[in-house]
Amino acid sequence: MPDDDPRILVTTQLEAESLQLLRAALRVDYRPGLAPADVEARIGGYQALIVDSSSRVSGRTIEYGYQLAALAVLGASLANVSVSAARAQGIAVLHVPAARTLARAEQTLEALLSLAHARGTALAGSTLGIIGLGATGQEVLHRARAFDMHILVHQPRLTSELALEPELELLELNELLERSDFISLHLPLGAETRHVIGAAQLARCRAHAMLLNTGSAEVVDLQALHAALASGALAQAAVRLPTGAAASTHPNLKVLPAPFNTASLPPRHALERVLKQLLELLRQRQSAGAALSLQVVALEAVVPHEHFDAARAADLAARLATESVLVNPPVTAEAEGRFVVLDGATRTKAFQQLGYPHIVVQIVRSDDPNLRLHTWYHAVSGMPQPAMLALLGGVSAVHIEPAASSAMQAALDNRAALCNLIGADGQGYLVRAAAGYSGLQALNALVAAYSAAGAVTRTLNTHMDSLRSTVPGMALLVVFPQFKVAEVLHAALSGDLLPAGITRFVIPGRILRLNADLAMLKSNVELAHKRAWLEQMVAEKLARRNVRFYQEPVTLLDE
Repeated sequence: MPDDDPRILVTTQLEAESLQLLRAALRVDYRPGLAPADVEARIGGYQALIVDSSSRVSGRTIEYGYQLAALAVLGASLANVSVSAARAQGIAVLHVPAARTLARAEQTLEALLSLAHARGTALAGSTLGIIGLGATGQEVLHRARAFDMHILVHQPRLTSELALEPELELLELNELLERSDFISLHLPLGAETRHVIGAAQLARCRAHAMLLNTGSAEVVDLQALHAALASGALAQAAVRLPTGAAASTHPNLKVLPAPFNTASLPPRHALERVLKQLLELLRQRQSAGAALSLQVVALEAVVPHEHFDAARAADLAARLATESVLVNPPVTAEAEGRFVVLDGATRTKAFQQLGYPHIVVQIVRSDDPNLRLHTWYHAVSGMPQPAMLALLGGVSAVHIEPAASSAMQAALDNRAALCNLIGADGQGYLVRAAAGYSGLQALNALVAAYSAAGAVTRTLNTHMDSLRSTVPGMALLVVFPQFKVAEVLHAALSGDLLPAGITRFVIPGRILRLNADLAMLKSNVELAHKRAWLEQMVAEKLARRNVRFYQEPVTLLDE
């Protein structure tokens, strides 16, 4: 085995076939039962670690594992692993759930499909509310996403599984119940969770909603569930019954048996799948130096796609003037010989203000399927709704008209409206461009007007009750259309920029902690020499694991 092949430490029992799979590609140090103190003492020499779910992997262990690229956990839970610390260090966390976890998740999906089929309802486009995101809840989430369901989550306490799902829409319980078409419970039974779904909670559900519980039976008040089904407050349910409970005869209540598989160890096929993922990830990390797509480019060739916040750019420029390194390079997409900034507009503008001739950028492909673009909405506060509407009505570039809520989404989807306004009182409005203005000119004028007059909170939430509690004094919610990457590139290349604070790119293969020398970038050394310098610097940092390459898509708000 070549000395430059990745090294992996295995501290749990593996079958001979699994060990052979690893040893064919890696240098394996197989030490089942190794004490945590010994793991900490050794971990600095390994690129990957495999443990079982009973092994504690603390933040300190992860800190000592400065070369780690991946951590695989075999078993029912991630509770003993500091997932947040691992993600902060750019370490991929792979989890092989126990067989009983997979059995419960599959039973949930089976019940979900059965209920939907019986009601003639499609899963695609429906909203699934998951209450409890532990190991089973996470497996249900992944399977439901494959059916193109919209996922809402209520998780009372932070879990390691939650840390692995950074883009979830997390809601309070009542809001989740009010918005979900299907509700799936995955909670352990305890004093706080017994009858967590009772009469008051069921009254908040949609009349067409369907409730599933494949976990602890006592988290649902069975008497209240019967009453909700009888009254039509809930359409259907599929649940496990408490021990000793009488069998239900209600036609809309399906009784679920205990899951067929109760083994606490991972099934072999799941283990082998994750081991193969681990091998592929380490291969990618080995070749990351060639795939990082970092480049020193002329700053004049770097163009924004959105307007920038002048105050933030000035503040960052002042900080850069006293610092020595560029920590995180801006992320760009190359188009027509220019580099369109996807993430890092403030950094780029700060470099321009400081007179830098060159900058290091990361280049991603605009057609990469893992490059995702989301849209922020703006919750505007700072003055009463009537005054804010009067102010915006005076913006000459836009025309604002009241609209029924049923027509607003369609107007956004077909671009008949630039954006929608929803007042704190629930009244909706369509915003259109006035004659003589392009759509982006009008949109920029609108955003500039309310940004100057009030406070803007970026949000992904459109539920007004929730926003009223989280944004005190909210006057309006501004809902923008879902932009496409091609629209963003066109805006950048044409110079007709989007307003600041609307686009939110999720970047695949994100490079963080580059710490490039600012003195070299600001010098008058020719570009070819700077590119050779960058190549050598990256090679050295990769050898020492001093730069973090996040294979998973990452969102990073600009400094």
